[in-house]
Amino acid sequence: MYIDPRPRRRKRRSSLPGFILVLAVLAIAALMANQRYDLIRNPFETPTPTPTPTRATISFLAEGQQLEEQGRYAEAIELYQVVARREPDNDEIRRVLSRLLIYASRAEEALPYAEQAVAIDEENAANQASLAMALDWNSRFDEAYTAAQLAVELDPELPEAHAYLAEALADLGSWYQAADEAAIAVELEPRNVDAQRILGYTYEVQGKYQEALAEYEKAVALDPTLAYLYLNMGRNHRALNDFESAVAMFRRGLEVASEDPWLRFELGKTLFQSGDQELGLRELRKAVELKPDMPDAYTQLGVGLYLRRAYEEAIENMQKAIDLGADTDINYYIIGLSYLNLEQMDCDNGVPWLHKALDKNPDAVPALDGLKRCGVQP
Repeated sequence: MYIDPRPRRRKRRSSLPGFILVLAVLAIAALMANQRYDLIRNPFETPTPTPTPTRATISFLAEGQQLEEQGRYAEAIELYQVVARREPDNDEIRRVLSRLLIYASRAEEALPYAEQAVAIDEENAANQASLAMALDWNSRFDEAYTAAQLAVELDPELPEAHAYLAEALADLGSWYQAADEAAIAVELEPRNVDAQRILGYTYEVQGKYQEALAEYEKAVALDPTLAYLYLNMGRNHRALNDFESAVAMFRRGLEVASEDPWLRFELGKTLFQSGDQELGLRELRKAVELKPDMPDAYTQLGVGLYLRRAYEEAIENMQKAIDLGADTDINYYIIGLSYLNLEQMDCDNGVPWLHKALDKNPDAVPALDGLKRCGVQP
């Protein structure tokens, strides 16, 4: 038998099973350690998450001011609202919010902020002035006058107090006294855009449209981002039958605030009056999309649709206007006449609306004519 002279090597066993065993032991040990920790830790205590950095309030304020200066009011408002929530005793930020919301066509939202500012410090003239402005823009003119008077008493040198007193007086029909107060406001602070705007407004309500435009131009020079100024200027140009300049002003305002429903409404109304009915209707539709609770826009849209012989749509929009409080004879007789002008003349539905129009205005000729067409006595 042949014997191999080379020594035999023992076959090497793999070390993998042993390595797995070591890992298993370590895993069990870790699990037991965790179990021991869980037994020691209070089971009712919620683990504290890793803290994340919180944005500083001053950062929201600084960015909001930048956006405001650019005329981006909607974005500025959102940031200022964060500051207001974080600082419940900050009356100044509430005054700022109230004013911006007013100029962003959100006067209903502005009033609570002005009221909060007064609740924080009712002896602060600026707070009372802010409340006066918010009340006036919510058509609460008597209350606005009272708040503005108090603001003047608290600080006779505050331009906003005299300016907002002037605005309330103008809306109450005291035009000459309003002009005097607005002049005081401008004298106290010639570069105050609100004072300059309201001085223009006191001329506008007197029908002095050229004088009003001159003052509004000065206000625009102080703050070209304030879209409401272009709205005022457009209305005054239209009152002077300068439709081209009026349209230009409304469009200039929309360059600053493209989502402003009142600019869309006034532009649509002016375009329709100047003969561009199709484009006018488009702008009016956009206005009610942006602000569905806008009775004036529904009324104007209803008239426009009636003139375009879109009678069913005219009825629908006039009913929306009435539901929102537009209780005038034109709303009623447009609905009545629209029923009469349908393909199948509908006197049964039309006559009651014509009677409602005559209840508002017994001399409403379109309603009287409509009743004659149906053979009905007024």
